[in-house]
Order: sequence, then structure tokens, then C-alpha cells
Amino acid sequence: MHFRNNETDFWKWCRHYLRNAKSIIDSYDSIVSTDYRINNIKKYKEAKEILEQYEILKCSLSDEQNELLEKSLINNEELKYNFKTFNNLDEIMNNWSRICFPKHKLKLKSIDKVKIGKSIKEQRLYHDMSLKFVADLLNISEATLKGYEMGTRLVRLDVVYGLSQIYNMTIDELIL
Repeated sequence: MHFRNNETDFWKWCRHYLRNAKSIIDSYDSIVSTDYRINNIKKYKEAKEILEQYEILKCSLSDEQNELLEKSLINNEELKYNFKTFNNLDEIMNNWSRICFPKHKLKLKSIDKVKIGKSIKEQRLYHDMSLKFVADLLNISEATLKGYEMGTRLVRLDVVYGLSQIYNMTIDELIL
């Protein structure tokens, strides 16, 4: 779950990302399948991060702001607009922005060859495919694919796209 530091994504975070995060955590905690847990660990960690942000946000708000957050923003109950409501909404959104997008946090993500390699290897093994089979599908050598999986080579974009198609995943799900 990736969102941006703007008003639109603030509303999405309140109404969709937060609910989705709770759902992911509930599912992850209730399913004991090792395969399910391996495949969904990234989503689970992202969901935990969103819930941690939510808890911090709640602690940063007054009782009145918390009530506004819960009732109107998250549960989508009708919002009664007045001057105080606008001020509270601004305060909630500013706090959300500072919590979810701290200044010390890098805005650009870096590419970690080892992490991407581990991820593509996990997917290959999960789908029970051999190194040769996947390399043949991608029209690359086994040695090249092995280099990608070991993290000694940076995966080319066309290969990432091909892998996402083979494993029926988005590129973000595959490499992030």
C-alpha cells in the first residue's frame, strides 16, 4: 500500500488503506498456512506500519479531533461542517502528514539487488518452477537468472516485467 502526501490520499488512507490494513492483519493472523504467510509477509508488514501510524495519530489528537477522525473520516458518517471542523480537519491532516511522511525519511526508494533477488527466487520456488524453466520463458540464461536471484546482478526492467507476468503479480508486489 503506497500513498502520497496529499489531501486525496489522506482521505483514501482514512477510508480505504486503514480498513484494508486491518483486514490484511486479521487474515494473516487467522491463516496458519506457511505458503500464505510467506507470500503475504510484505503486505502484512505494510499493514502493521499503517496501523502503527494510526495509533500514533490518535495519540497526537484531542478528544474532539479523535471523534471526528473515527466517526466522519474513517466510518464515513455525515460530517457537519463549520469553522471548527475545518480547523480540526487541517490539524488531523497535518499530524497525519508529519507521522506518515517524516522529514528524515527518504522520499525516493533505493534499489536493493539482494532484496529483489530474494523476492524473485521466493516466487519461483513458491510457484514450483525450475531455474531453467523460468530462464527459458524470459529468454535469458540460467546463469543470468541465478545472478539476479543471488543479488549479484541488478534485474533488468524487461525481466522484472516478464517475471511479474509469469507469477501473475504487479511489479510492486514482486520487487517491493
